[in-house]
Amino acid sequence: PLVGRERDVNSDAAVIRPVLDATQGLAAAQALLPTFSQIDTYHMAACSIDEAVRRVVAVGGNPDKIGGVDNFCWPTIQYDPDKNPDGKYKAAQLVRANWALRDLCLAYRIPLLSGKDSMYIDGNLEGPFGERRKISGLPALMFTICSVIKDITKCITMDAKSPGDIVYLIGDTRNELGGSEFYQMMGCVGLHVPRVDANEFFPHYLAIYQSIDEGVLSSCHAVSRGGLAVHLAMVAMAGELGMEIDLAPILTTSRLTVTQLLYSESCGRFIVTVSPEKKGRFEEIFSGLKTVQTGRINESQQMVVYSDKGVPIIDEEISRLKNCWQKPFGELT
Repeated sequence: PLVGRERDVNSDAAVIRPVLDATQGLAAAQALLPTFSQIDTYHMAACSIDEAVRRVVAVGGNPDKIGGVDNFCWPTIQYDPDKNPDGKYKAAQLVRANWALRDLCLAYRIPLLSGKDSMYIDGNLEGPFGERRKISGLPALMFTICSVIKDITKCITMDAKSPGDIVYLIGDTRNELGGSEFYQMMGCVGLHVPRVDANEFFPHYLAIYQSIDEGVLSSCHAVSRGGLAVHLAMVAMAGELGMEIDLAPILTTSRLTVTQLLYSESCGRFIVTVSPEKKGRFEEIFSGLKTVQTGRINESQQMVVYSDKGVPIIDEEISRLKNCWQKPFGELT
């Protein structure tokens, strides 16, 4: 569950070997995205499922051999004109989340092995003047994915491995900051919640699996909460290596602003690093799919990101980024 040079950055998924004298194993991961439900619970549920799938695929899980567990965490849907006047709305939100569960599990061919539901995430709490206030959690679907690993010796981690390795972004980034960490920091919700296109995404997942199985990738990491900037930093922090990123190859075709590109939480994306010797085979496997070469790993201990005009817009020490990221955890780190 913890990877990187210092084993202090969380992995995309945990890999276990139940039978110690066998090379078969299991990969497991979870995703939970309650802030997206402030916009649409259908897309909240769809994105949670997609992220869990991507996390398992990123370590070497077989996307054709996955099973899921759904856990609905929901405020009470029982309507009461005084105690729960929006109960019918919460019920409608639950219906939309179940539609997403059906659609995504059929699209990704995920059998649901079990489920657990917490349907009353409400509290009646005391306020600052002794009054009682009803507090409800955001509707959420926590989704767990488990995948069979044919050979655990082929599994990879998300940390940058070697100076000179090429950084690729797999998948499209769109203007989808609704419900994002970026907006949360500003006290906003937004409108354009990330959406899942299973037909578009799944061929990329199969290509990731093939690349890992053939030993083509040095590292692989699913882009999720916080967006591209955050997860590029995590790849560098885990490997304790520098990184130089050029946004021009993406910005010139995406029609996004720099902020949208760096912090959008669009689904279906991975950051991978590839050694120069394996560049040809990597691009052969991903021929016709959405990939872009966007940078390189180096020994500088700096994370530098250039705009489409060649201007450095981020230039930070990897150690400083890591300290800022770990600080809220206090002595747990």
